[in-house]
Amino acid sequence: MPDDHPGVFGPFSEHSEIVSAVAVTQSHRSLYAGVTLAVAAGATACAYAVSRATGGPDAPAWVVAGLVGVVSLLGLLPVLVRKAEYFGMAVLGASIARMLLAMFAAVMLTEVGGLESRPVWLGVVAGAGLMLVAESAGAIAVLSSIERKKAGGAGAESSSTC
Repeated sequence: MPDDHPGVFGPFSEHSEIVSAVAVTQSHRSLYAGVTLAVAAGATACAYAVSRATGGPDAPAWVVAGLVGVVSLLGLLPVLVRKAEYFGMAVLGASIARMLLAMFAAVMLTEVGGLESRPVWLGVVAGAGLMLVAESAGAIAVLSSIERKKAGGAGAESSSTC
């Protein structure tokens, strides 16, 4: 394209600002997803360890660990959110959904499945609680980073995706 459109293709154009804002928020999503997967693995191991330490046999401890591992994957849902304004609400929604699903599954395992209550509940609470704390810390870090980028002069475009 000829140079008669310098505002579109110049180094400080709106186009390059939008692309850089998308790249910044894409890196936030990737980082958040990686941290969420790592913490999910840790929460799964924590749930297994707590379930075994509180007197649960090996097979039910694996069931509890699997339960925590599966519900921890709900923490990846905020990665799908495109607008930064909704990221915090998506984290909150995923956290609530994970805790409710984990508690419902724990009730099913103990009341319907006949597993011993104490190892199941302590394992689920330990794993899901660890996931909640780490997910909240990760979300705060991402949101504060996005706010710093917006305040640093990237403008409204930096809040268009997350």
